Formats: sequence, structure tokens, C-alpha cells
Amino acid sequence: MPATVSENELRTRLAQRSGLERDLLWYPVHDVPRAFGVSWPLSGDQAEEVLDGLLDRLRRVLPPPLEDDQDGQGRRYTYLSEITDRYQRCDTRRVLERIYAAGITPCPVFDDEYYDPRSERGWGARPSTAADLGDVPSWAWWRAVRKAGPRQFHRMPDPYVGEGSPPVDRALDLRDGTGNDAGYRSALLAAVREDPRQIDCWAHLGADAFERSDADESALSEALGFYQMGVAIAELSLPPAFTGVLAWSELNNRPFHRALHGLGLTWWRLGETAKAEAVFGNSLWTNPEDNQGIRYLIREVEAGVPWHQRSSDRS
Repeated sequence: MPATVSENELRTRLAQRSGLERDLLWYPVHDVPRAFGVSWPLSGDQAEEVLDGLLDRLRRVLPPPLEDDQDGQGRRYTYLSEITDRYQRCDTRRVLERIYAAGITPCPVFDDEYYDPRSERGWGARPSTAADLGDVPSWAWWRAVRKAGPRQFHRMPDPYVGEGSPPVDRALDLRDGTGNDAGYRSALLAAVREDPRQIDCWAHLGADAFERSDADESALSEALGFYQMGVAIAELSLPPAFTGVLAWSELNNRPFHRALHGLGLTWWRLGETAKAEAVFGNSLWTNPEDNQGIRYLIREVEAGVPWHQRSSDRS
């Protein structure tokens, strides 16, 4: 290791640690003397301190899309940047800024179509009256849903952008037809590099990494980054202080729900139960019919049950 570190060398190291292209890092590295109060060349200790600071800045979350009078006004969707202050991946913020600058597609609303929590539709195991609910913590989400009353249905924009069959389907066909897991991952990664709006590809990358984490714990960090990216990109289409319903029955909404589900599981497995609870709460708030069985997961997370002691492992 050199005794001193030049601007050029620091940019190379930052590219290696962040996973970002070296050319994209010109300005943050060039700005190091002003931002950190140092001068070139840096000592080895200075370089490590600066690298830690730069990586931290790259991972800072974007502010949630709230207006001044909307923060804290009743129950609503909790945005990722309200749950965590850092993205797992160093490129998440840059990807989000690029999509936003290019123009986002808003989440359309179904006129005159509302979800009514007091209707007879949906699964039948939930309490039907306020008296049945009592003070059981695991039903807090349903009490909030009932209190909110009828809410409008929304649909996410088409998550399968581009022409032809969705890239996620082509990747799945490759894996199922050949058993080539590495090729499957490569196909998904190629799809999100070409167009990062492929939310379902991010969700499937997260699921693949989550499964690999049984044998390789480092894959859990990958899963967290993939799931966060999918959720954060989907959130760009939500209106500020979103209070609507994204029903699982609407196919466009499913990739977002898959990413939310995976993100909650990953944070739970990492021991971040408060974050997992917030994500599972989002799933239940936006899809009260709970086609994914989130109500069973949030019950254990609220109780502080560690991932390795969850009921599925005891059964």
C-alpha cells in the first residue's frame, strides 16, 4: 500500500468499494479537499477516513415525498427513507435521481372504486367488529384499516417496461430450462442495468440472494440492497403521503408487494425488527386482503421473535 494516496488512486479505491463506475466519481473525489479539509496527497489514515465518509454520503437516502402539512396527518404509507437513513447499495440514490430526472410515471387511481374494510370480501379470519379486535397488538394494523374507512384503489405503472416478454420471465425460463442459476442472475442484472425500473427483476434478485444467504451470509446484504432498490423505485410513483390501496389482485402491483415482502423478511433476518415491522405494516396497509400472509409475520416481529426462532422453524 502506498505511503500516500493521490486523487487518482482514491477515485480508483472508491470505485472498487462502491461498485460505481470510476468516471461517475470524479466530482466527489475532486471535492475532497474542500469537503474534508485535507490536501493532496492523503496519508493512508486520511484516505481511509475520507473513503468511509464518501461511501456514507453515497448511501444517504433521499427525503420522503411529503409536503409540509402532510407529515404525521393520520395513517399513511411509510416511505423507505423514513424507515432507514442509509441505502445498502451505493448506487441506489444515483439510480433514483436518474429515474426522477427522466420523468416518473405516477400511480393512477381507479375513479369511484374503493376498498371498504367493512365489506364481506376477502379472507374471513379477521375480527369483524371493534369489540372483537380488543387490544391485541398483532391486530393494530387492522384497527388502523377499519378506522380509515373506505380508501381508493390504485394501480402501479406497468412494471414490465420495454417491448416483448418481460425480462424477468426470460430469466426465469432460462433458469427453469437449464438450471443455470448464474445465468439467471446475470440475465436479471443485465435487465436492471438496461432499465432500472424493472421492479420485478430487483425483487427476484433479492429472492435469489436471500436463498443463497443460507450458505453465504454475505448474500443477505445483497438481498437487502436489491429489495431496497425495488421498493425505492416503486415509491417514486406513489403520490405524497400515500393513503390508498394497492390490491394484490391488480397484477401491476405484485412486483412492489414482492419487494416489500422480501425487504421485511431480510431486515427481520438481520435482527432489524423495528424496520421489518414498518415494512410489513406497509404491506398490510396497502393490501389489507393480505394475499401473502403478512399478518402472521408481523405478529412474530411485533413480539420480538428472532428470525431463527420463528414459528415456521418450530413447526
